[in-house]
Amino acid sequence: MTQTYLKEKHLKKKRAMKGVYAIVIAGLIFIFIMAKFATSGGVSEVLSFSKAPTAEDAFKIATEFVTPTIRNSNISFPDDKYQFGKKADSIFIIKSYVLSKGSKGETNRTNFEVLLKYNGGPKYLKKSWALVDINESSE
Repeated sequence: MTQTYLKEKHLKKKRAMKGVYAIVIAGLIFIFIMAKFATSGGVSEVLSFSKAPTAEDAFKIATEFVTPTIRNSNISFPDDKYQFGKKADSIFIIKSYVLSKGSKGETNRTNFEVLLKYNGGPKYLKKSWALVDINESSE
């Protein structure tokens, strides 16, 4: 009788440890998914494969590369007035302009053409892109 009791106790302990291991593994998977979600910026980036960047994605990144080259601090980009082209090997061409106000209140328009290479990764992060070329001309 004592041996039966000890065997049952041992089996219960063995089943309990399997449950503990399952909970620990589930917890680790949950932590991994939450970390990916926190670093990606959204559900779509975590749960699906990253889609190719759109024209809007490339334009937003192009504005990040152009902004430091403009001398005036008060600048604005037109959200819908840009030209977009795509070459092979994830090379994107963005043509647009930026309006800036000078210290005397005059408005300056600077046309720009930016060639960007998408290196992969989150398409909304500047570090996922490389600046190939940038051309600017003032009017």
